[in-house]
Amino acid sequence: MSRTDRKDQIIAAALELFRSKGFADVSTRDLAEHAGLSRSHVYHYFTDWKELRREAFVRFANEQLEVARALLAGAEPLTALQDFLKDCLPTSADNGWGLWLDAWDEAMHDAELAAAYGVVNRQWQALLAQIIEQGVATQVFCCASPERAARQIFAQAMGYANDLLLQPSAEAAEAALDEVMEVAALLLGFTQAADD
Repeated sequence: MSRTDRKDQIIAAALELFRSKGFADVSTRDLAEHAGLSRSHVYHYFTDWKELRREAFVRFANEQLEVARALLAGAEPLTALQDFLKDCLPTSADNGWGLWLDAWDEAMHDAELAAAYGVVNRQWQALLAQIIEQGVATQVFCCASPERAARQIFAQAMGYANDLLLQPSAEAAEAALDEVMEVAALLLGFTQAADD
């Protein structure tokens, strides 16, 4: 197995554990046993545990971003905006939501993970800004600074997401989506349909 393949295997095993046990509750021993490797073998591919966790989180985040991009491709701006925001609001702790929160918590004590988390957030904001730019270009939205509006809307959605993780439900996520869309309508100058 090549070095890249082995590293990929270790990261995939780490992500399985992080999703099931939480980011902070997985040890090198857990990972080595899960991947069928020795602990020293794990460290042959990664400088330290922090590097492995950071690389695993970045891979996880990039995979989720690619899925979101694919789902939003070709959608009309208003639909894309609503779908993007809906994807940001958890209805359960599944689908990796706990990993996002765990990584954020760990980033408070790990400057390199914090920097990686910041890059990931900016990528999500850039995707939202692209949706807004497309809406401005097609005159669905009216906005002088799509990047600024994207930061504001994304920050609000992430605040709701954090709250929803404490008591997730489809009903709570739908109510949060309505409120985020209400603010988005004010920022982007569109009128919400009565059923939104």
